[in-house]
Amino acid sequence: YFETGAPPDFNALIFHPWGDVVGLFVFPFLVSLLQTRSQVILNHCAIFIRTAVSTLLFSKALTISASGRAQTSTGQVVNMMSNDTMQLQRFLQFFGFTLVAPIQIIIALVLIYRQVGNATWVGVGFMLCLVPVNGVVFSNVSKMRRKVLKYSDARVKMINEILSGIRVIKFYAWEGPFGKEVGRLREQELKALTTLAYTSAIGFSLIMLSAPIVNPILVFFTYINIESQSLNAATAFTTIALFNIMRFPFAFLPMGFLQYIQSKIALRRLSRYLDLMELTSYTVPELPKGYDDDDLPLDEDLKSNPAVVIQKGTFSWVDPDLTPMPLEPPKKKRMSRKERKASKRQLEVDSSKPSVGMTSQPSNASLSRAESLASLNISVKTTDSEEDNSRENRVTLRDISCTIEKGSLVAVVGEVGSGKSSFLSAILGEMESVDGTKVYIPQKDGNQVRDNRVSYCSQSPWVVNDTLRGNILFGREYNQERYDEVIKACALTDDLAVLPAGDMTEIGERGINLSGGQKARVALARAMYSSETELMLLDDPLSAVDAHVGEHLFREAITGNVSRGATRVLVTHHVHFLPRCDAVIMIEKGMVKHTGTYAELIARGVDFAGAIEANKKESESDEVTDEVGGGDKGCDDDTKKGETNDEDASNNTDTEKLEQAGKKLIKDEEQKEGSVKGSNYTHYARSGGWLAFASIFIIQGVGRASEIMASFWLSVWAEATTKAQINNDPLTGSETTWYLNIYAAFGIGGVLCLTFRSLAMAIHRLR
Repeated sequence: YFETGAPPDFNALIFHPWGDVVGLFVFPFLVSLLQTRSQVILNHCAIFIRTAVSTLLFSKALTISASGRAQTSTGQVVNMMSNDTMQLQRFLQFFGFTLVAPIQIIIALVLIYRQVGNATWVGVGFMLCLVPVNGVVFSNVSKMRRKVLKYSDARVKMINEILSGIRVIKFYAWEGPFGKEVGRLREQELKALTTLAYTSAIGFSLIMLSAPIVNPILVFFTYINIESQSLNAATAFTTIALFNIMRFPFAFLPMGFLQYIQSKIALRRLSRYLDLMELTSYTVPELPKGYDDDDLPLDEDLKSNPAVVIQKGTFSWVDPDLTPMPLEPPKKKRMSRKERKASKRQLEVDSSKPSVGMTSQPSNASLSRAESLASLNISVKTTDSEEDNSRENRVTLRDISCTIEKGSLVAVVGEVGSGKSSFLSAILGEMESVDGTKVYIPQKDGNQVRDNRVSYCSQSPWVVNDTLRGNILFGREYNQERYDEVIKACALTDDLAVLPAGDMTEIGERGINLSGGQKARVALARAMYSSETELMLLDDPLSAVDAHVGEHLFREAITGNVSRGATRVLVTHHVHFLPRCDAVIMIEKGMVKHTGTYAELIARGVDFAGAIEANKKESESDEVTDEVGGGDKGCDDDTKKGETNDEDASNNTDTEKLEQAGKKLIKDEEQKEGSVKGSNYTHYARSGGWLAFASIFIIQGVGRASEIMASFWLSVWAEATTKAQINNDPLTGSETTWYLNIYAAFGIGGVLCLTFRSLAMAIHRLR
């Protein structure tokens, strides 16, 4: 209408022409509004999905069995928590555009067909030809992505191991070798990342994103050769506008496919981890059915109110009846055609040989198979007895039968490696139950399991990066009276006076600013803090402290008022505490050998030599530790008095500074608000190289200029065609080809600039 100047009742328009103009404003506005709202909803869903998967991984990490944990590593879990969940989030962010993109492309092709007719099928054929090419690109991207994740897992695992043992590495000056190992892993990861970046840049930019630019060239070339009428401005610019509409779907379609591939790989990794074996719950909050008092090993007065009952229990760290599968399935090496033919001929030769006397001596094939299995640490089981022996070797605790009375103090003794810590883990439910073994822990509130009911103090005390008070409370409500009582019972009063900020002193990672004895007493205080605790499992908490401190802890904490009414199971090598315990359980080679009071066991002639020997060794090691590391600093009264006597008023300022410094040992992560400074952009550009950074903008400008010039040239072409028609002198074939070649040159220039820009971005990003 605006081109020909026809009257307002132009038949080609459904509404008044100015109504169409208004529609050109209203409909894009509505589309933008709805797309924005849709994107907000998808972003919320993506964040929710990532949070849910992260929570699922955390829950799995808490319930995974020892055999399942052996099949993965910390690096893999960290990568899944950060990288794989991010891939799922990105896929959901692109999901809406990817879902609508094919519909937009189809509608645009239909409208293009109405403009140029059968010439549209050339563009459709071009897009169909891109399908197998895209399949190859996506396949290579998927392979490269898996390889990148493999090297990334190995690198993160190595970094975690280095950080865990950084003190030993510093002591032995091993920074160089470990740095080279990390560099080697990083170099492999960078090689895989480089291949992935170049494949993505060339595959997606040159093939996928260039389709809307190459398609008009092919369509116009076909149109001027098969149509009788020449190309006018209305047809040309309408077709170009429709192809420009296709550019947005074509840009997001490859990104959606790429995210689909990466999300599929991430889901496969996540599913393998989530399918790993978990601990089965075998703790029952009630007494066993048919409970017979006559079968209990403790004396008659202790049979009425048991806290823990185990009857002929068998436990293992690894389920002996299951064969664990690796987290990453082994890849079978594909044989070449020549190797397959040679193998087939060898099989034919072997089958043609006579079988007489073959049973007397194994064949070479059998020997080679046995040797290959032996090289992989796989034993070939030939008899049922060997299977039974292997199953027996996996069992840690066998035929455990014991009853622990509520409110009693039960000591667990035995030689090193006899299974004392495993016994506590079995009560906690952290081991694999064999043959349906149950641990019966009756509850006060029936079958309802309450929080803070069981507390556990591990053999290796651990602390978190928090204040000393935070380590003791561990997220529980602060009770001043209970807190002071626990501090006093666990001999931490002197330590609070020595620490710069008292109980508000920040503790570094792994308790770097605490001695071994202090960490042991902090862990014990954490286990003792809750007054609701009914069952305390204490795994040798006295081994890391001096003799007089151990006596204080046993008298004030383990048997004092802070633990009154609670059932306490104490693993110890200090035999002199056994007479003060209500019962003693002696474990030998994973079996309960003796049970009873200390006097009863002595009367039976039980030999505690193993425990005494271990006690002496640990005492000697404690003395050496005290000499080297200062021992239990918090309980050395003489040192404390000497330090306090040396203080005077002139040091008050220094004390205040130390107190402030002690409250904040580790600096908070820096976070700035406001706009991003220009220096940050400069630093980013310098890190990747100024040449690559500048070339991105230069190539981008040249590419956009080529695309704009293509539109201008198209207008020149249409104007020349219109003038030729007015003068009744249509353009010749050579003139039309000349205009088309110039237009194609601008289009190809835009495609090449798009590809080079992607390569420059990949180079800058990798650096």
